[in-house]
Amino acid sequence: MTAGVPSVFQFTSSPSSAFPLNENQGGPSSYPGLMANSRSGDSMLSRIVRILSAFDPEHPALTVDSLADRAELPASTAYRIVGEMIDHDLLHRDPDGRIRVGVGMWELANRASDTMTMGRIARPHMLAVNARIREHVQLAIMRESDVLFLERVSSPQAGPNIAHVGGRLPTHASASGIILLAQQPPHVREAYLRGPLARMTQHTITDPEAVRRLLESALRDGFAKLPGHMVASSTSFAVPVTGPSGEVVAALGSVVDSGTALPDHRIREVLTAGASAIRRALREARDGNAG
Repeated sequence: MTAGVPSVFQFTSSPSSAFPLNENQGGPSSYPGLMANSRSGDSMLSRIVRILSAFDPEHPALTVDSLADRAELPASTAYRIVGEMIDHDLLHRDPDGRIRVGVGMWELANRASDTMTMGRIARPHMLAVNARIREHVQLAIMRESDVLFLERVSSPQAGPNIAHVGGRLPTHASASGIILLAQQPPHVREAYLRGPLARMTQHTITDPEAVRRLLESALRDGFAKLPGHMVASSTSFAVPVTGPSGEVVAALGSVVDSGTALPDHRIREVLTAGASAIRRALREARDGNAG
């Protein structure tokens, strides 16, 4: 395998990387890293990961004491590690003393991340899709038991959408998640369905048998539609994005206002064309790296 783009094609093809077979996972409270327990003898790397995992969209900046609490570390340990991470630009201290993720983390991720590479390759084609749908268009992969969003393009007039770049959502409540989970082997799908299926709105399907039928339909049709599952007034759509070897590597989705006049078949057509364009671009990137 050549350097650069090709390894992004592994994200959803391997159950071990896409989903840990932990039947207790499934709801938002089980997102990896956020519930880490403090254990004696933790390595320095483990403690750094727990500090970084303490940040989320609701907590983009924290005091060091809050970081220590959320990472379940002694305050003295947190102060020492945070100071070193600031020195290396991995964290940044605001004028008010609060801490946030530093520009150095962004620089490292953009320099060598295959997921960032796939997002950059896909973005021009997502813009083309958005020009025709004029809502939200997003690219996602499976990460553990959640959907991780790599890229998003939104029109100014687009309706509500709680997905954001770098954020995670429950797999069963997102059309992108249904597309991606449907591609996993049966034992992986069943492991997910044994876990708690969080109800995000009154429309969210949480019955395992009903979700199983959604997965079968998505696998058969290459298309998923979930009305009101994440936000009551929005509907999510998604199609698979395949890599050069034919394996599904991501989902291309759209979130639209449920009252939109755009018919389902039109949204599916535009998303499918966008996914095909992304597939071609990924192949060209792979072939260019190989050369």
